[in-house]
Amino acid sequence: MNLKPILAVLLLTAACKSQQTGSASGCPIVMCTEEFKMIPVKIISTAGTEAEFKSYKIIDVAGGKEIKLSNDLPNTPDNAKTLIVADDSQRRNFSEKGTDIQLQITRNDGKVVKVDYKISGGRCACHVAKLNGPDQVDIDKL
Repeated sequence: MNLKPILAVLLLTAACKSQQTGSASGCPIVMCTEEFKMIPVKIISTAGTEAEFKSYKIIDVAGGKEIKLSNDLPNTPDNAKTLIVADDSQRRNFSEKGTDIQLQITRNDGKVVKVDYKISGGRCACHVAKLNGPDQVDIDKL
């Protein structure tokens, strides 16, 4: 008895079933990388001073709640003035069409610099992505 046709049918059936299980979640079948994506923002100063600040936070504009990120960049001289506004740890909390967030930087003089971003993610997304917002923020502009 020739087993090749039976084996081919079994493999085809298994392949079809695996596609059905992937689509049962409502997400298209995609290949995602194992990278952990972060959206960095460089802080600059155009007033000729050091770009220093007290603190910063990221706010979900619609809900008004602070977004807590699980990662920061390693503390190196190159990263000293770079903030992370979103990363893959929060991917599912962002909508596929984009979620409005706001970076709020409290300067050393107590004034707050606010910058708006739109970040996409979602249940079916592989990674977060910046849809709108600057790559760098001038701490001297209010």
